[in-house]
Amino acid sequence: MNVNRGQWSPRFRVLVILVMVGVVVAITSASTLLIAELTPRWSAASVLSAVVCGLLAVISGICVNVLPWAIRMVWTKPEQLGDFVDLVAKLGRALRRPLKQAGIVLVVAAIVAAGVFVRPPATELEPGPLVVMTAFGESKNDPRSILLDLWNQSHPANQAEFDYVSGEPSKQNERMGNDAKQDGEHHADAYALDIPWLPQFAMAGHIRPLDRTDLPDSALGDFIPKVLATGKFDDKLWGLPLNSDVGMIYCRTDLPGVAKPKTWDDYFGAAAKQLAVALKTSGPGVEAANAAQLADEMLNATAVEAMWAAGGEVVSRTGRVVLTADESEVAFEPEDRKGIEDLARAVKDADIVLAGADSMTEASAITAFKSGKTAYMRNWPVSADDLEGKVEFTPSAPPTPSILGGQTLAVSKWTTRPRATQALIEFMTSSSSELILSEVGGFVPTRNSAFDSSKRLDKQELRKALEDARLRPVTPYYPKVSRVFHDGIARALNNGGKLEEDFPRELATALKGG
Repeated sequence: MNVNRGQWSPRFRVLVILVMVGVVVAITSASTLLIAELTPRWSAASVLSAVVCGLLAVISGICVNVLPWAIRMVWTKPEQLGDFVDLVAKLGRALRRPLKQAGIVLVVAAIVAAGVFVRPPATELEPGPLVVMTAFGESKNDPRSILLDLWNQSHPANQAEFDYVSGEPSKQNERMGNDAKQDGEHHADAYALDIPWLPQFAMAGHIRPLDRTDLPDSALGDFIPKVLATGKFDDKLWGLPLNSDVGMIYCRTDLPGVAKPKTWDDYFGAAAKQLAVALKTSGPGVEAANAAQLADEMLNATAVEAMWAAGGEVVSRTGRVVLTADESEVAFEPEDRKGIEDLARAVKDADIVLAGADSMTEASAITAFKSGKTAYMRNWPVSADDLEGKVEFTPSAPPTPSILGGQTLAVSKWTTRPRATQALIEFMTSSSSELILSEVGGFVPTRNSAFDSSKRLDKQELRKALEDARLRPVTPYYPKVSRVFHDGIARALNNGGKLEEDFPRELATALKGG
């Protein structure tokens, strides 16, 4: 038998070597592909597949390391291969060598790495419940809840629910931040963030950028650009806009002399005072021109809008806060300061601003307006539903820029179901969902298609208001910036609108995270 092996022709030896190489390549390829197909789920089938993959990987490692020796023996000394038992014994001795064992380990590692590398991107949704933490109030009739119900009907393996966070905006921000931080509870899979909060959550590592595999620029083209931009930070897309918001001016149409304002002064200045005095004289009911809201975050919004109305640009169109050349102070120009002085003068005039403005909320302003106490009210578009049938009014885009508000849906960094969470976000921000939010809930659409399909009578005014709207300061330190700005403006309103000398420096420090 040994003689026959010694007499193998070169052609036959090549054939034997090719067969051996083919077998090793087949085993190694099968191992790599099987590893690529492994899923992380725990089940009997997945565990069995993992065991088979492991065995094949080890066998592949042995074969690859033995192959050079086998080729050399077949080509130079086929007569020394011996019988099968002797061959196995020789292989065993060879595999006891440390270098061979190390080689097997390296090959197995290479096969596993190759399998992971060639693994196709996972596309199926991870099963399990989803939680969206949000600041808006719980209501079965809220269209955002309706969207969640629609999702649940079509996704039985990913039932979603809202986790409602109560309190003032600062408390809501704190609650969400505590859940999202590294040692937090991580209860939420997604967060419905107020627009100014997204940079904060992105920089803190609380959320993850959206997977753009199925979200190319062409798929995002229907979003209104300035609204979509609120989900971007540091050149990455972190969220999609659930709903947008802009300031609107609501005007009483049942009162003589009340018209859509052409200037800020018409509803916050001398013209507003003149109108209110005339209305008070003509009969009971009207107490002031404007149901202004100066509580909490709305004070900040009203103050920034007052600065813009006066021509101030300390908060630019893109949300950048202008600093002095040495960046030690916020660069309040005369126009910005005039805007705060104008606001202070209005707040102290009982004919212009309804009493109790410092505690006036969106809801209490609606109550005051529909009960006939004021001629004007600056509020959000959803207010229209509460006014219908209660008072005669018409909505108007503000004559000067208003704050761009709204909520952005973002994926938690800690969710174990990122694909399912992003799918939920894409569903809730789709063109059909946005149309529901607009027509049923009164929200400003985030997509052009929803605007085009809308039957709302005020959509042209909404478009104009949205076109003119601007961002609040864009900063990852917004909660602190908001507090410092609020407190500084509140003190100024009690001092004739004069900003304290240290205020610009304090605000600049807050903008830097100090």
